[in-house]
Amino acid sequence: MLDELTSIQLSEWQVYDRLEPIGEDRADYRIAALSSLVMNIARAYSGMKGEMTTPDMFMLEWDKDLNEEDEPRRPTQQSVEEQERIWLAIASEQNKRVKKQKEREKKLSKHPSKLKGKKK
Repeated sequence: MLDELTSIQLSEWQVYDRLEPIGEDRADYRIAALSSLVMNIARAYSGMKGEMTTPDMFMLEWDKDLNEEDEPRRPTQQSVEEQERIWLAIASEQNKRVKKQKEREKKLSKHPSKLKGKKK
């Protein structure tokens, strides 16, 4: 395609992209607008007071120069032991949920009236 475009046509496309962006910047703005809308609906529904959000509040600042204080912390590599501990904790919690669910089902099977509502 670049072989077929003249430099004038390429320049026109660059100007058009600045006026009507069709790339990731536009996608970021759409998500920011949606996030702002959802937040404002949630605020109104919950009765929160204060200023409504705008899409600009949710826009990512990719080109922002960070000083040392603002620099995000880089994630550290997890050791095998850390990963194992995390997975064991997840499995333990899931096992507790399954056990509670089985106990609940066992109680309900002993008292079928609780399943269908109380009989008169």
